Amino acid sequence: MHLSYLSPVGSFENGVPLLSPAQCFEKLTNRKEIGFYKLHEMDQLWSQTQQIGTAFAAKFKNFIWVGIGGSSLGPKAMAEALRWSHIQVLENPDIQTLLATKKKYGSFKDVGFVFVSKSGTTIETLATLDFFNQELAVENLDLKTQSLVITELKSSSLYDWARGNQIPILEIPLTVGGRFSVLSSIGQLVIKLGKMDVSAFRQGAASVFEAEYKEKTLYPLTQFFMDSFKRHDVLTYFWYYSDSTYQLGKWLEQLWAESLAKKESPLYVAPAPIVSLGANDQHSILQQMMETQLKKSVVIHRFKSSEENAYQLKTTQFSETDVLRNKPLSSLLKTEAQAMTESQKESQHPVCEIQFEKMDESALGRYFMTYQLVVGMLGEFMQINAFNQPGVELGKVITKKILAGRS
Repeated sequence: MHLSYLSPVGSFENGVPLLSPAQCFEKLTNRKEIGFYKLHEMDQLWSQTQQIGTAFAAKFKNFIWVGIGGSSLGPKAMAEALRWSHIQVLENPDIQTLLATKKKYGSFKDVGFVFVSKSGTTIETLATLDFFNQELAVENLDLKTQSLVITELKSSSLYDWARGNQIPILEIPLTVGGRFSVLSSIGQLVIKLGKMDVSAFRQGAASVFEAEYKEKTLYPLTQFFMDSFKRHDVLTYFWYYSDSTYQLGKWLEQLWAESLAKKESPLYVAPAPIVSLGANDQHSILQQMMETQLKKSVVIHRFKSSEENAYQLKTTQFSETDVLRNKPLSSLLKTEAQAMTESQKESQHPVCEIQFEKMDESALGRYFMTYQLVVGMLGEFMQINAFNQPGVELGKVITKKILAGRS
């Protein structure tokens, strides 16, 4: 993961004393109450996941992962990026999806269930757990013997259920917020369920702290967004030029929106994140992006695996595709990604291009830690608390009141 192009800085107001990316990094990593940036150093967490995860992965052919928000977006992004079909992530408690899942498997005999909730009180996750408990009982199966729980190690509905039924529990540290938890036992277990290298995932996260990476990628990327804030951009478009990586953008969308959209900033309002898939959304959202008068920045993610595959079209049937004859079919998407960057430059839209040599455990660890640090550093830059979500809590309270009134 490295920057291959970064647009020149646009104009913005002067006179406000501001922190540099390096100063923001120092302020963030001096906060003892925040633990996500230390996850790669937590040896006990990694060894525990290695032990418990290895045993759990060996027991089942397929896995159903149940969570929502920070408990599911990372695992879903990882499973799709690595193109795994044996891990299904269930987020929304949509009964149609749950019944379709029941029909898909026929029997849950060979399915392992992972229930994830940082607080242990997430109603959507607990309701889905109850659904599977009821459905497995119909098969004379015991959900408790096919489950693993990831949560904080403190009393809660989910923790107490697991503890009382001797279900293995993996920890989300108290200092790690839900949307910053993908490098905790959550992401570590996903890698284990895929029978891949957890140490490579860990090393990828750790590499972000190396001096060269900070100077060439982390700090310039953060500065790009800082300049966007100074210009008072309204929108930030995150483009992903690979089908399997779109969910990485959805993970980033939550991280960005819940962390940076805060009323209390004395300096700036964070631009709204818009996640787009290239080339699909060049036939939809691109018109609005190119011609709206709202200020914007554009970040383009490109992936070598989708751009440099050797498969060729030996024959073509159409005048439009004749240009692709005897060329790698992947050159089409590659060219469209290149054209996107060039069109933004010509339109004088601030644009940043990020390239990925491969998509594996190490790349995922690096991607997640990079953007978590960027968002945390931007919180320091804005002088806000990037680690709470007061705007989300009201809806949760009202939901519980309505349900209680109908019971």
